[in-house]
Amino acid sequence: MATRNIKEVAQLARVSVGTVSNVLNRPEIVSPATRERVFEAIKKLGFVRNEVARHLRVGRSRTVGLVVLDVSNPFFVDVAQGAESVADDHDSMVVLCNSAGDPGRERRHLDQLEQQRVMGILITPVEMESPWLEELAARGTPVVLVDSPATGLQCSVAVDDRLGGQIAGAHLIERGHRRIMFVGGPTSIRQVADRHAGISGAVAA
Repeated sequence: MATRNIKEVAQLARVSVGTVSNVLNRPEIVSPATRERVFEAIKKLGFVRNEVARHLRVGRSRTVGLVVLDVSNPFFVDVAQGAESVADDHDSMVVLCNSAGDPGRERRHLDQLEQQRVMGILITPVEMESPWLEELAARGTPVVLVDSPATGLQCSVAVDDRLGGQIAGAHLIERGHRRIMFVGGPTSIRQVADRHAGISGAVAA
């Protein structure tokens, strides 16, 4: 079946191409009767709007990029579900990219997302100091760091792991515990180091 275009919809609905465009993009300014005719024509022809062409015209897509360190990590699965839920509420979608902790792979994902004119990028960067994130933001693509402290032009959504460790340590001490063991991953991981620092501070206080 040949791909139908907006001109054919307009002809079948007996309206202008501009009216069809308004029905698709600003339906509130079109009368209910006219909207109904356009939707009937769309249904009859099997017309599917070309989002790629639309994005080229408006200069921005309805897509948000999410770049994570490890797509198999349950934490990032939860983050992706939350991001997708909010995006869906705003008639947008999320494209999930897995850097796998590889700076080169991360850079390729960022380049591809920018080329797709995404609305913005959520990312847990491989490296804290990432010059291309600054460059992205400077060129107009909003960047939000996930579970990483904000630097430069970025903002972030992150847990205060040091405070969390401090609260956990204080809670144990208040309950009378004195021999406290910290069990975590390697301190080369920032979150682990911050939690250890927090609980150590609570114990030393």
